[in-house]
Amino acid sequence: MSTTYITLVNELLRRLNEVQLDTGGQGFTTVRNVQALAKDAINSSIRLILHDGQEWPFLKTTTTQTLTAGTSTYSFPADLATVDWTTFYIRKLVSADNEPMKLHVLTYEDYLTNYRPFDDAAPAGGLEVPRYVYQTFESKFGVTPLPNDAYVVEYVYWSYPSDLTSFNDVSVIPDRFRNVILDGAMMFMMRHRSNEQSAAIHQGNFENGIRMMRRLLLDDPLYMRSTYIERPIKPYSVF
Repeated sequence: MSTTYITLVNELLRRLNEVQLDTGGQGFTTVRNVQALAKDAINSSIRLILHDGQEWPFLKTTTTQTLTAGTSTYSFPADLATVDWTTFYIRKLVSADNEPMKLHVLTYEDYLTNYRPFDDAAPAGGLEVPRYVYQTFESKFGVTPLPNDAYVVEYVYWSYPSDLTSFNDVSVIPDRFRNVILDGAMMFMMRHRSNEQSAAIHQGNFENGIRMMRRLLLDDPLYMRSTYIERPIKPYSVF
């Protein structure tokens, strides 16, 4: 569960001993002075957290793209930060009776050299079920062979959300880390007040909080795999 914009702003204002805003959102968009600065500080803090680790698990999104027969390249979602190329998967299309499968990743150079000539020579309706995916230089993705039906491709990407604007907008950062958001926001507010000593203290807390988030959410779990090869046992001879 995450926290609403108004909740974060009011908690920041309480730390600053300033007048809090109406929790129902009355006048939220027109506030001025320190309340307006508090709103900006919350968004600035969230942006720094998101920039520090683009692949936070709470930014993971699964989406789909319906292919068009005879079309090879497709745009990513507008809020995409980075994509997990290992997750591209083509679903079963009942009308085509294809086998669902993972799409293997090609480099664009490999596609140009070994696969594009076949796609360029394909009929307008496409060739067959795609088996490979590649990234284009226009930050799109392409599939090959050229699809001949409306297959559905599923993949995972990490989003980059927009700033909070409405009072009831929900922060993408989980509630258990809202103290990190607030430490970052306090750093910005203290700098605005030219209190560099206090700003430095909050900056230290903020950076420690991000490191804690990375340790809890991004560090790879220990994984051990045996390399022992078991030889087949020959059956006993029967005399």
